[in-house]
Amino acid sequence: MKKVVPMTVALAVLAFAATASSQSKAPSLIVRGGLGHLVMPGDRAIVRYSVYSGSKAVRGSLYVRNDLQKSFTRLPLTRVNNYQVRVPNRLIRGRRLVYYAAIRDPRSRRALRLPAHGVATTWILEKPAVVKLGAHQFGKTKAPEAVVARASADQVGIEPPTPGQLPGFGPQTFLVGKDGSIWLHDSLNSRLLIWEAGHPETIARTVKFPFVAYDNDVAFGPNGSIYVTRVLKNPPKKDRLVLDRLDPSGAVIWQRPLGGEYFGESTFVLGANSPLRIGSDGTLYILAFMGLPGDEWAWMPAATPAGKAIEPSAQRTRTNWPFQPVGALRLIGGEAYTPHDDMAPHDLRYALVDRHDRVVRSWRILSKTEINFHLTVPEVTGGDPVVVLDFVDDPGGKNTWEYEVLRLGRHGTTQFSLTHSTFGDDVLPDVRVGPDGKLYQLATSVQNGVVITRYALGSGGT
Repeated sequence: MKKVVPMTVALAVLAFAATASSQSKAPSLIVRGGLGHLVMPGDRAIVRYSVYSGSKAVRGSLYVRNDLQKSFTRLPLTRVNNYQVRVPNRLIRGRRLVYYAAIRDPRSRRALRLPAHGVATTWILEKPAVVKLGAHQFGKTKAPEAVVARASADQVGIEPPTPGQLPGFGPQTFLVGKDGSIWLHDSLNSRLLIWEAGHPETIARTVKFPFVAYDNDVAFGPNGSIYVTRVLKNPPKKDRLVLDRLDPSGAVIWQRPLGGEYFGESTFVLGANSPLRIGSDGTLYILAFMGLPGDEWAWMPAATPAGKAIEPSAQRTRTNWPFQPVGALRLIGGEAYTPHDDMAPHDLRYALVDRHDRVVRSWRILSKTEINFHLTVPEVTGGDPVVVLDFVDDPGGKNTWEYEVLRLGRHGTTQFSLTHSTFGDDVLPDVRVGPDGKLYQLATSVQNGVVITRYALGSGGT
């Protein structure tokens, strides 16, 4: 199933922002929401909060200032369905906005400040590089430069679609080794199939998992080890998400619980399909969806570069949000702007921010076709962000999906389209950037099995 971008209205993000520490006591006061992280002068920037208290007497204020001001401006929150306030354009100046909200329920005498400590930050983009996509032209896709792996339908686990019932199921994701090898997650058979570089027709070896692993993401660890996420089921306790580190043969080295909540009402929402990513320093991150307070990925460290497990409490406290760590810089991305509540997103923003909270480079992607987010987490190659967008032709009719791949460079943008080529369940990335800075795509079908192809990403200039 495709992941469609949530409707981000006027940079308001309705996500899990904070929960009162006393929420287990009745009556409770729970508040969620905030503002997006990338705004521009002239934006209709609305901060929204969802308040859960059982009381209509809740009152609140937003305190906001830019870096040119010494004091906060108090803006009363107005109840419109939930609670909201528009940030005046006169305040959207300088490099960034900082803000916090104070919410109080007079009946229960409970109060919250969001965030509980410090302030939330929104960066102001003065002159982003503008990428004009126009209307997406379906059918004009790029040919690959090479096929790097191939397997017939009888060599991998594939469950054909059931008419009117199930969409089918097959391999959903893969990895690319530093030596150019390809590692396919043959999910129905709970194993990895490996092809050596330059030998796309021959499966060189297999790594069998000692457990069932269907919608689980995988990542490389040190010394040939492999990381795998999965859910432990141990009734009567609820399901629990864990991380396994396996040795090159597939045996478990260690297993640790992950510090987020498995599909629960939490600030960190995780699933077995939560993406795993290796940071520039070798740290393993698991991406928790719904960070604090925006509806974005939170980069939660789960293992050290040496392969040592990080305890759950430390995972939470060391989480990078809303930043994707990319060496000395941090990437803020996937911020959709819609000026009105009933509009689909056509304006997408990304920025690289340094350690002094200054925007180093930024981009504004404009499309006449409605933008959707692909499951591929933005990667960085040669210092340039690589993002993948989804476009759909005639939703509900043709329902044809294509990807637009963008390398956001210093002097221009490399872009090309790809056909969506997997069938059935689609909850893990089928497109990845390899260590060589090239793009790889997985294609699956009941008739042809698996094909993985490679594409050059160019130098970031057109």
